[in-house]
Parts: sequence; C-alpha cells; structure tokens
Amino acid sequence: MRIRSLAGIAVLFATIATLVTAGTAAAQTVTWNSVQISWTTPGDDSLTGTASQFDIRYSTAAITAANFSSATRWNSAPVPAAPGTRQSTVVTGLQPTTTYWFAMKTADEVPNWSGISNIISRTTLAAPDTIRPAQIANVSVTGMTETSATLSWAAVGDDSLTGNATSYDIRWSRSPITAANWASATTTTGAPTPGAPGTTQTFAVIGLTRQTTYYFAIKAIDDAGNPSALSNVPSATTPDQTRPAAINDLVVGFLWLHPSVTETMIAAVPRRMPGRYLR
Repeated sequence: MRIRSLAGIAVLFATIATLVTAGTAAAQTVTWNSVQISWTTPGDDSLTGTASQFDIRYSTAAITAANFSSATRWNSAPVPAAPGTRQSTVVTGLQPTTTYWFAMKTADEVPNWSGISNIISRTTLAAPDTIRPAQIANVSVTGMTETSATLSWAAVGDDSLTGNATSYDIRWSRSPITAANWASATTTTGAPTPGAPGTTQTFAVIGLTRQTTYYFAIKAIDDAGNPSALSNVPSATTPDQTRPAAINDLVVGFLWLHPSVTETMIAAVPRRMPGRYLR
C-alpha cells in the first residue's frame, strides 16, 4: 500500500469498523454458548481498498482501548471483504448465562491498525437441560380387580435423583414391554404429578379385561422433555371375581301319586330324586 500523506494515515487510524447493536442487527443470534456479531467492513485506506485482517476480541469485563489486547482473541474471524460489505462471525465456546463484551480492530497489510470499534455486550442463554430423570426401578403391582391394576413406585428426581420430575408416562400391554416396543404399548391418562424423590406414589390402570395377563412400565419426564430410561416391567393377571348368579326360582319338591300306587311302591322310590313323578 502506498501512503500518500500524513493526513491519509490519520484518517486510517481514525477508521472504526462499525459493530452493529442488537436493535438493528437482524441476523444477530445468541445461544447458551455462542454470540453472533456483525459489522460493516471498512477499506484498506480509510474507506477504499480491501483491508487485510480483523482482530476480534471478547471478555467478561467491559473492553476499552486500554485493555483491548488483554481480552480474548477470536481466531476464526473472516477475511475482510470489500468496503461496505456486511460481515459476521459466530463467537463460540462461551459459558451459559454469562455477559460478554465484544470489540474489534481492522488492519491493512502493513499492518496499520484502526482504532477500537464501538463496544457491544450480550448475555448468553441458560444451558439446555440434558440430564434426564433417573430410572424408576421398583414398579410393583399392589392390587388387582377384574378390570384394574394398582401400581406403586418411588418417585425419582428431575435431574437424575435431584429436583422433581414434571410428569409420568405410564403404559400397559398384553405382551412384555421393552425399549424397542414402548411406543406401541397402550398409554394411560390421569397419572399423578411426580412427588419429591423417594416419595411412594400409586396409580390405578383401568379398562382391563378379567383373567388376562398385563405388563406395566413407566417413564419419568422432566421440564425439558427428557424421558428417563424404561422402568422395570412387572406383570400380573386380572382375577375372575364374578361369582355365579343366585338361584331365584327355588321351589319345594313334591310327588304326585296315582291312586293305584301303594305304600310299598312309594318306599321303593330313591330319596335322592326329589320331584319325581310316579304314575
């Protein structure tokens, strides 16, 4: 690059690569571990020509011209484009729920560095919940009727064994339930709200058929939608509790005797045959 005058050098060092603020940066994105920043690219000589490099810095403390060099450098900055071009980069590897400040400088091939840009700050989002509830390992069938089964288990936590889970997914099937066929098992409604870890909870599965073997399983769900592993799978057979109908046409047995029947003949009739007619 040819430096034409001292005035040109002064203009070069006065050039600030403009970082766009949140209110006008349509493409700016903040996640739990990254922030996208964007700016309008300056030129090599003030606003003409193409610059050679960007120096983008970030810090958890406010950045100034005095401490710019001590801030963390982002080593994946793009190559400068033509002056006036909108450029951006996504700074990654950040900590969740943390405020960061960003600033940058532009250099030509000498390198002559611009002054520090305007400073922006953003706070990263909370990290996603990836810890699922612990497996429920002690589901048991504690009661049966012809059409229902009562299940009992100890509640688990939201994050493994801590906190409270959000909901239960309780299912039954006429064949053993596995992780592979879980989706095809019959779902239930009205499951209780999970209690504190270790709390004994119960639920009655209804709509069953008597003298049929059923299998039951549960998953606990947390507030992020993470399901626990499949619980143990107890089974039980609904009983036959329907007794025979009561007899309601009972009558006293009798004998109709023909006048020709003698007492000797009557004595010969077996007593285990009530209501027998003798002619």
